[in-house]
Amino acid sequence: MDVSESKTLANSKPAALRWRLWVDGCGGFLILPGERWTIGGAGPAGTSDVRIHSDLARIAGTLSRREDSYFWEFADAARPAELVLSGHPLSMTGSASLIFRHPSPLSRSAVLTLMPPHRFAGHVDEVILADETLLMGATADCHIKVAHLGSEKVVITRRGDRWLGKVVGDPELSELTVGQRMELGDVVMTLEEA
Repeated sequence: MDVSESKTLANSKPAALRWRLWVDGCGGFLILPGERWTIGGAGPAGTSDVRIHSDLARIAGTLSRREDSYFWEFADAARPAELVLSGHPLSMTGSASLIFRHPSPLSRSAVLTLMPPHRFAGHVDEVILADETLLMGATADCHIKVAHLGSEKVVITRRGDRWLGKVVGDPELSELTVGQRMELGDVVMTLEEA
């Protein structure tokens, strides 16, 4: 290994495991890649992937993706895993109501929406359990609802530790630079490591 290679390795950092996406006029989204996520309370000792300001235990349970289906498992493991259906709440213990949505059969990504008065830690509006592709637009098959888009849609895709996006129909993908405000069609957004 030469000097330039060793400097590159020394300056490189591991890929982010969590992102926040801020979409102007729409809200903030926590994006979590993977196949398995813990859900729990947002107290000072909270260590779960999805943290909720509520009466939940530090880890209430785990949501996992197996092929095209999602399953909820309580932390105590005394009960069997439950298949989670799109549009239904997770059967968590406590006062928080967390709605699961799998909007598009063309993407394995899903969305978690928390019903008021509870809120997610990190000031985000929804949590996206990301596979490789996310769709933004005004229609029901979109992961991120952007009402002002009309019929236009934006697709965001992950390749390794990079996020790329384009307006559906455009030939070229543009890289979303972390920390930089970016426009894709009528969508203005900023991607951050969380």
